[in-house]
Order: sequence, then structure tokens, then C-alpha cells
Amino acid sequence: MDNWEQNPQQEPQPETSGPSPEIPAPKSRAAAWPALLGLLYAASLAAALILVFSGPRPKVADSESQKPEGLKQKFGILDFDKKDAIGIIRLDGVIRMDRQGGFWNETMVDRIKKNLERMAKKKQIKAIILRINSPGGTVASSQELYQAIKYLRMKHNKPVIALLGDVAASGGYYVASACDRIVSEPGTITGSIGVIFQTGHFDGLIKKYGVNFNTIKSGPYKDIGNPFRPMEADERKILQSMIDGAYEQFVQAVSEGRKIPPLEVKKSADGRIFLGSQARAAQLVDQDSGYKGAIDLAKEMGKITGEPKIIWDGDFKEDFLEEILKGSSPTGIWKWVAPEAALPPTGLLYLWTGY
Repeated sequence: MDNWEQNPQQEPQPETSGPSPEIPAPKSRAAAWPALLGLLYAASLAAALILVFSGPRPKVADSESQKPEGLKQKFGILDFDKKDAIGIIRLDGVIRMDRQGGFWNETMVDRIKKNLERMAKKKQIKAIILRINSPGGTVASSQELYQAIKYLRMKHNKPVIALLGDVAASGGYYVASACDRIVSEPGTITGSIGVIFQTGHFDGLIKKYGVNFNTIKSGPYKDIGNPFRPMEADERKILQSMIDGAYEQFVQAVSEGRKIPPLEVKKSADGRIFLGSQARAAQLVDQDSGYKGAIDLAKEMGKITGEPKIIWDGDFKEDFLEEILKGSSPTGIWKWVAPEAALPPTGLLYLWTGY
């Protein structure tokens, strides 16, 4: 008996001619990342919309005597509590104009200016506290915020009080000096009035390993600050003149903001840092009474009677959506793909480098 008879269930396989069909290669894992990021983005947006638009709704009043009396919702969507308020804006980290990635791709300076203008326009907010926790930043960024605060005070005639946190040094103090008053904690680190420019010098290391760099430039000073060669004396002179100019601008800004003669400012403007209590003795701050002192001062300057409402810069629906989308909070997804925001600033700096 042949094999076919012994295995009647087995059917002969037809012979095929030509090349065998190709098995598709598995997709690369890297190709799945865009889809995953898109999914995370959609989930974050959905969560934001749910949090914003869900929750309590105002009840319809049955008569004139039945009015909503204080319906409060986080993020400020349904807020019928119209009593006088104090707005608080947070300035955290290095002051710079680098775009931080995300949906709006705005700079830190843009965000602070936007929040200042938004709170200044609200009639309910009678005074603004700028809570600063920053070692400073670039010269131009600090100056832009300084001018924005002065313009806001003039345009809206609304008091702005600086509240200094752990550190409000150099550019952080520069910005604070534009405010009507400055309040610190007794242990705040502040001061550091001055300018710094830093560049590396790898010439010895390059020579040790026999590495050469060719630089083609349009003028003798085009590569000033090049870390791959020693700095020339005339180059140092140029940079020092820029440092001196930015220093005088710093002194003048503090003099105008604090209403102290420039020569008096320079007594504390050798780059040294101060505790809040020491800064008060040097006339750099008005009080070292901390958060409560800043609130009391805001009530006084804003002519607020009774206990004020506190409105933070994240208490509006548009702020919350931005936090989700642009990743400025830990829940955002965009911070993961904007590593450039973590790089130290370069150029002329109003920065305390000991932070």
C-alpha cells in the first residue's frame, strides 16, 4: 500500500513555480513613536476639556433673593465671587527668551508679560504680586520684563509688588526693582547686581590631542569668544566695555526703580549676594516679611477692605489648557521633546552662577 492509501486525509500539495511570496518585514518600533505621541496629545487634550467643562453649573435663581453667592470653580470657569482680589504671577527659573516648545511655543518672557497684562485688565484684581524665584538670566530678557512692568504700572495704574522667594538674584532682582515695592523672606538670597560673560578655553586640551580647527571669518573679531583658541587682549577689552555698559544699565534701572542715587546703588553693586534681612538694611528691599507681608501690602496699596480673594496665574481655563498642551507643568507632554530649554543661557548675563 502506498503512502496515499495509508494517509487518506493527506492531500498532495500543488507544485508552485517561481519565487516564493515575501513575508512582510515587521515594522520598526521607531515608526510607532509619532503615533504614540499623537495618542498622548489627544489624551491630554481630552483630559483638559473634561476638567474644564465638567463640574458644577450655576443654579437658576428662583427669585431676586436667590442669587448665586460664591460659586467657585478651580481654573476660574464659573466664578461668581466678585469680591476684590489680589493676583499672583510666578516667575520661576532662568529668565530667557528661548522658546520652550509645545503647542503655543512661547517664551518664558512672553508668558510673564501675557499674565501681567491679563491680570492688569481685570477690574476685580486690585493689586498684583510677582513671585520671583530666579537666579537671573540674559541681560535683554531681564530688561524686557523690567520695561513691561513699568509700562503696566503706568497704563493701568495698578500696584505691583515683588515677592522674592528662595533666590531672586541678579536679573531676578533687576526685574523686581521695576515693581512698586519689594518684599523678601528673611532668608531669601538676593542682590548679585552685576554682569557676567563666560566662555570656555580648550586650547591646552586641543593641543594635547593634536586637534586643529580652521576658522574663516570676515573680520578680526568675528569669532570673539572662540573657546578653541586663547583670547587676545584687544578682544578682552571689547568684551569688558560691553560688560561695563550693561553694568551701568543695571545700576541705572535699580536707581530709577528704587529711587536711590546711582552712587548709593553702587555700594551694593559689586556682585555680592545678600540675605533678605541684609538687603533690607541696604535699601534693596522694603520688607522681609514674606508672603503674608506681601499680601498685607497688596491689600493696603490696592485699597482692599476685608479678606481678598487670591487669584493665581493658573486659575483660568485658558491657562490650564496651555499647561496641558505646551508642557509647562509636569503633566504636559511637550517638555519631553524640548531639551534645549534645559541648556544654560549664553552671552551677557545678569545671572548669579552660584545657584
